[in-house]
Amino acid sequence: MSQTPQATLQTDGPFQLTRRRVIGSGAAAATLLVHELALAFKPPALKLPGARPQPEGTPTQPHMPPGAPDWSAGPGKARFRIDGLAKVTGQKIYARDFRAADMPGWPRAERVAMILRATRPGLAFAGLDLARLAEAGAEPLLTITQTPLAGFPWPQRDLASLNLSLPFSTEGADGVRQLLVPVGAAPQFRGQAVAILVFADANACRRARRALQFEPGVVKTGAPPPPPPQAKAYSPVNYLTRYEAAGVAPFSQVQLGCESDPFAPDSKAQPYNSTARALRERIDATLATPDPAVLQLGGSYSTQVLDPMFMEPEAGLAWLDGAGSGTLHLVLGTQATNGDAGDSLAMFGSGCPIQAKTVVLNSCYPGGGFGGRDVSTFPPLLAVTAALADGPVRIAQDRYEQFQSGLKQLASHIGQRIAVDRRSGRFLAFGSQQVLPSGGQNNYSQFVAMLAAYCGLSGYDIRQAYVDAIAQPSTGVVAGSMRGFGGPQASFAVETLVDEVAVALQRDPIALREINALREGDRTITGAPLTQAMTLREICRRAREQPLWREREAVKARKAREGVRYGVGFALANQAYGTGKDGVMAEVSLDATGRLTVRSNCVDMGNGSATTLAISTAGWLGRNAHDIVMGDVGSFNALDVSTYKGGDWSKPDWTAGFAMSSSACLTAFHQVHVTEQASRVLFETGLLPAAAAIWGVPLAQLQGRTRWEAGRLVAPGLAPLPLHVLAAKVHQAGLTGAAMVHGLYEGAWVSATYDLPAGPPLLLPIDGLSLRAGGQAAWKPLLRQDVIPPNPAAGLYGRSLYAPSGVLVAVEIGPGSFEPRVVAVELMVDAGKVLQPDLLMGQAQGGVAMGIGYALLENLPLEAGGAGDGRWNLDRYHVALSADVPLGRLNITTLPSEEPTAKGIAEAVLCPIAPAIGNAIAHATGKRFRSLPITAADIGRALA
Repeated sequence: MSQTPQATLQTDGPFQLTRRRVIGSGAAAATLLVHELALAFKPPALKLPGARPQPEGTPTQPHMPPGAPDWSAGPGKARFRIDGLAKVTGQKIYARDFRAADMPGWPRAERVAMILRATRPGLAFAGLDLARLAEAGAEPLLTITQTPLAGFPWPQRDLASLNLSLPFSTEGADGVRQLLVPVGAAPQFRGQAVAILVFADANACRRARRALQFEPGVVKTGAPPPPPPQAKAYSPVNYLTRYEAAGVAPFSQVQLGCESDPFAPDSKAQPYNSTARALRERIDATLATPDPAVLQLGGSYSTQVLDPMFMEPEAGLAWLDGAGSGTLHLVLGTQATNGDAGDSLAMFGSGCPIQAKTVVLNSCYPGGGFGGRDVSTFPPLLAVTAALADGPVRIAQDRYEQFQSGLKQLASHIGQRIAVDRRSGRFLAFGSQQVLPSGGQNNYSQFVAMLAAYCGLSGYDIRQAYVDAIAQPSTGVVAGSMRGFGGPQASFAVETLVDEVAVALQRDPIALREINALREGDRTITGAPLTQAMTLREICRRAREQPLWREREAVKARKAREGVRYGVGFALANQAYGTGKDGVMAEVSLDATGRLTVRSNCVDMGNGSATTLAISTAGWLGRNAHDIVMGDVGSFNALDVSTYKGGDWSKPDWTAGFAMSSSACLTAFHQVHVTEQASRVLFETGLLPAAAAIWGVPLAQLQGRTRWEAGRLVAPGLAPLPLHVLAAKVHQAGLTGAAMVHGLYEGAWVSATYDLPAGPPLLLPIDGLSLRAGGQAAWKPLLRQDVIPPNPAAGLYGRSLYAPSGVLVAVEIGPGSFEPRVVAVELMVDAGKVLQPDLLMGQAQGGVAMGIGYALLENLPLEAGGAGDGRWNLDRYHVALSADVPLGRLNITTLPSEEPTAKGIAEAVLCPIAPAIGNAIAHATGKRFRSLPITAADIGRALA
């Protein structure tokens, strides 16, 4: 099912109660929560190499209930979120809300499964002790393990005999891919699954969970196996070196055209390794050789493990229809729609006796993402359970299980040094080594470290610098692309160090940053040129003028007389958005009545993507979309564009990156772009020719001479045409009624020329296009011509899109308790063109709340005693609540911008919060804290 962020949801089940009605019914003895379920219709299957077509009769369009009434506030604006009414009335539903009986064409009965996990990675897995299940009357119908259990009394299946092709996210530090731990082997990490128990129904599973959860000895352990070889860092390891000085050729990976590894000999692929090594020796000399004119400062900084704290723990429903079709149906809340569908199909490849020929992913609201559902370990476990069960199966983790198994943010240990000219305050040289412990299986970990490296200089122009960053395997719970993708870790370290420099030089911390901030035309640590207007200095100027900053010493003195320690801190960030090579897609369609629908493979994780894309049609089509279909991985097969081995830009059906996981920072720039381009093509080849036919004028006479006014297309001297009149003509004449596009951004949008069915050829910033005539079901791909590929150097940029931000934070520390409390926040962000102010403000407020939790509250041991032991919940893990966020003194300023596009600000507003809080505490106490979180106990010890 595609996501349905609408308020009016149909029901087709035994229950007709909403959450709100149940809560208000006032049951005396017990409360029964029943979720109102939407009709679930199957979207088109994802077509992958080796997959067979879906059986005849499979529906080709997902069901799309109408949008919430009155959400739209006119073209390009929204009164409230398109899913807002559903959310506040309890009708917004998630994968957790579905049962097999709600899925048309599925068997009504379902099995329910639970996952048992290891808690002691140093000891071998020796089997299961499930005696408590017989006592509870909850014997499993099936037990799934990696290798058979000897003497096990109940039916079992093992995965080893299936020859599964496991996805990369199951690969441990030793290179071995494990979904479940084999008997006799040690778990790769705490919380790794050892077995899946399948029960007849939910009641049996509930009894089993009560009998087994928290009980020692259920997962039996044996003697430690021989220790594995020492774990190597996940590849690639990131070594960045930049050097510019008089008389020396500029050195960076972009300027050289290749990467360098200063710890390896020169090679054909990396001929400048020795040069990088020599230049680093020069940088080290500047950092360490005594010079009275130079301040040399450094230290070690660390950040903790974080849990994403989804609103909904992961849950899903799956069914392998083995009666001939071989269709694997998945109901999931996921960020990685294409990835999860593709991985699920690929698992059952050649050599596997289970034949899954097609995957249908029913994508639901994920109930929060933040990177924690980006190639999660949950979907493959669900898929193999469905493949071995005798019907549909459901797995719904509780909060304890989610803590034990859900993806975490990588911790960090960062050592860094800086050299600063004492007289001018200019940063002369910088060196940093970042180690990010990443759990026992790989999950984009090396790419998280890569972005941490790119963020290693924050927003500063330091022309003699190096940054190394590695993702280091550990036995902790798997970590990945969660909450900032490496940016917050690097930002805390750099911005703390810069404040230490200001104190040592007795300079204003903001003025020092302003001197060194990057400007347009400067280069990043990779050597990538900054071609956009950089507003970091403007942010610093505005921050210095804020009363919160100007009056900080006077307020500090006044508070001290009351026994309260008070401080104000500042931090800057130049966080990138996008990944550097971003493939995105969108479809915009028009029915005969003028109803507009946007379709996307991305999902809305609560960041407002659905609303943003719905208003993105207004510029070309005169009004907001009525409906938005998200999480669709199958429809975009109609583009006939893919990433395949041996392809290049000379081949019109090839692209460098087809799809990517959804991210909170990708909507405003990337996803909006393709939605606008699809809208443009629909206008140029559908609505404009229809208008020409109705007005009886040549098409060329209208091109560039029309505009929309109050939902009607107008042109000089011609009667205005409402959208529904144009739509009727489009369908009557068989003009374009839907346009689907693919875009690839790598330093710039890849562009190409397309021969359109109406009008002259157009050069468009897209690399794939398919059209569908009004009233028709078939799509017609249009081959691109004269493609303009990315700049060859862009592959080494690392990142090229930035959303500068800065924040002032005031803290108070009460007498006796030493408890730090954030009392005021002034956030400034360069968001480019603001599409919908309410959504931007909501996202920024969320970033502030997450940053406060990061700095002061959230703490999760990486290994022993951490979430992997299965005993963590919100009684131990403290997230920011409303009382922790100064809602009355939280101000967010977006800088004026003449840029034509919006920027992704989700991570940009998060990155400076924690270091600004740390700097504020240092101002209040005179003590510097280099590790997160900063707790009352830490402050008390420092002040003792």
